[in-house]
Amino acid sequence: MKHEDNSYAVTVFESGHEGVIALAKSMLDEAGIEYVVKGEGVENLLGVGVMGTGFNPVTGAIQIQVLENRADEARELLKDLKESDV
Repeated sequence: MKHEDNSYAVTVFESGHEGVIALAKSMLDEAGIEYVVKGEGVENLLGVGVMGTGFNPVTGAIQIQVLENRADEARELLKDLKESDV
């Protein structure tokens, strides 16, 4: 995704656990960092489900992307977030 100021969105976090994604989104909202989420809601679209891996092997993990100028800040904010946190 390209933003109007010619910066690009980069993936800063990914997980197959929707609870962890919700927590990450909440943390980014609190910090005022805009983001987009790729792959949310498509885990079961193809009928494969998550098959014990935490994510659909066809669609992959859910990804959170931010503009590259906020990527380091977002990564630092989310660095300790794990599936065990939910």
